[in-house]
Amino acid sequence: MILDKLRKEMKKFGVDYYIVPTLDPHSCEYLPDYFKEREFITGFTGSAGTAVIGDDFAYLWTDGRYYIQAQKQIKDFGFSLMKQGQEGVVNFDKWILENIKDGQSLAFNDLYFLQSTYEKLEEALKKKNVKIKSCDLIKDLWENRPEFPHAKAFVFEEKYAGESFEDKLKRIRQKLNEKKADMIVITNLEDICWALNIRGEDILYTPVVLSYLIIEENKATLFLQKEKAKDIKESLKNVVEIKEYDDFYMELEKYKNKNIFIDKDRVNRRVFKSLEDNNKFIFGTNITNDLKAIKNPIELENQRQTYIRDGVALTKYIYWLKNKVKDEEIGEYDAQLQLDKFRAEEDLYFSNSFETISAYGSNAAMMHYSAHKDKQSPLKAKGFYLVDSGGQYFTGTTDVTRTIALGELNKEEITDFTLTLKCHLDLMDTIFLKGTTDLGLDAICRYPLWQNHMDYKCGTGHGVGYFLSVHEGPQRISPNTSVHEMKVGMIVSNEPGVYKENKHGIRIENIMEVIEDGKYSDGTFYKFNTMSLCPIECEAIDVELLTDRELEVINEYHKRVYEKLSPFLQEPVKEWLKEVTKKLER
Repeated sequence: MILDKLRKEMKKFGVDYYIVPTLDPHSCEYLPDYFKEREFITGFTGSAGTAVIGDDFAYLWTDGRYYIQAQKQIKDFGFSLMKQGQEGVVNFDKWILENIKDGQSLAFNDLYFLQSTYEKLEEALKKKNVKIKSCDLIKDLWENRPEFPHAKAFVFEEKYAGESFEDKLKRIRQKLNEKKADMIVITNLEDICWALNIRGEDILYTPVVLSYLIIEENKATLFLQKEKAKDIKESLKNVVEIKEYDDFYMELEKYKNKNIFIDKDRVNRRVFKSLEDNNKFIFGTNITNDLKAIKNPIELENQRQTYIRDGVALTKYIYWLKNKVKDEEIGEYDAQLQLDKFRAEEDLYFSNSFETISAYGSNAAMMHYSAHKDKQSPLKAKGFYLVDSGGQYFTGTTDVTRTIALGELNKEEITDFTLTLKCHLDLMDTIFLKGTTDLGLDAICRYPLWQNHMDYKCGTGHGVGYFLSVHEGPQRISPNTSVHEMKVGMIVSNEPGVYKENKHGIRIENIMEVIEDGKYSDGTFYKFNTMSLCPIECEAIDVELLTDRELEVINEYHKRVYEKLSPFLQEPVKEWLKEVTKKLER
């Protein structure tokens, strides 16, 4: 067992507690296979989790999205599950504090450990005589490790980006000047690619290239493998110097007496350690992260048009699927391949934006369930099927979830679907005062479920990138998040749900942009414009549970869905869409 081999390495290096987070050197959400060390150790394939290993224990912490999945995947790897967020379950850092003894040692690989996490751990352990050190104990254990990604970078044209990279660098430098900083170190790949109008294929579903970026007052330096730079050198010449990826940490050691802007939630411990002795830091959220969160007019219009194209593909798929299951049996994975085909018919399509969740019946109760060719449930002409999918287009990134009735539904399924819809419509219809934070919007969405003593153990919404990551900050509608003001031009998802183990999973997700609603005596007010266009399952709705306003909102939405999508559809799909978007009445 891999765990036994790791414990031998721990003894060799004098390590009592070893931490393996879900991270790479760039704090990416979706990791290249090369960096999936936590998955290698635990067997858990989800996108979030932290493993802590000792001589006689091995725990995996993960959140409510993954309880069911993680429990199944880790059982043969020697790990026990810690259900992060549940009452009575402390986070991994607090658990370590409560259990580690004076004189023991704790270790991790500082390439894969955020500076902010390190500081919290260091502060917590100050009262104990615990040695914290960095070491890589997995490198020699991982036989047949996947190759380091080596896809070439490419230029993201200004007609799609809406702004030149030179102008972006000017804006970044202006912000640095305001903060009295000499330079910024950026390790986050989405931020780097946004700033330089480049993209890549180093991470599946996320068009980024593994790189580092340093921006100073009069120069900018991009660190990436030289063979990847062939197609972007001409675009960046005379503005950005390109150096070898592996030289980055040696270059950091050369900086002296600089005021360096650093986001401790984005850089790893090694970056910070390389700079801290000889420089001063100015702390804050990555300047690039905040700038790219506000989409420019070209990005917003491109994104709106993209959701029409994406909605056409989804509508074709739903029609195809409903008819397919009437006549023959098809599996979850085989079904999702057809959705990929419909998306790929669009010329501007690049790839999916994440691994499609194609889940029938009780499988959908696992929020991040994945079907596979050799492990898929058959779809039947009854109950619910959930599909959460998205596309990467040169004109934007999409993410839409629909829960589809494949046949007869029971009363509980209809009630749960309608309560989910009420949550979704209430947030869609919300008007809020300028200055309202993402945290302040979360309870509005949950209210209908809370009134029925129900809840979903995940956030309500996340920001969405523009031909970048499908999950983008800083905005994130959640009960457990730092507070960020919602601003015009931000894009965020709206995805409440009901998840009942061994029964069903229901989620309705649309993407919305923040727009201005008007100026009034009490201030400026904002609202949401829903970008996603795809029918919502009317046959699963108990209209008696909807308020008059909710009924009005769903009817207005469906009217727009038909108006926008029908010109791009042929019969009989067009006629079917007309039927399923017709006005609902009591």
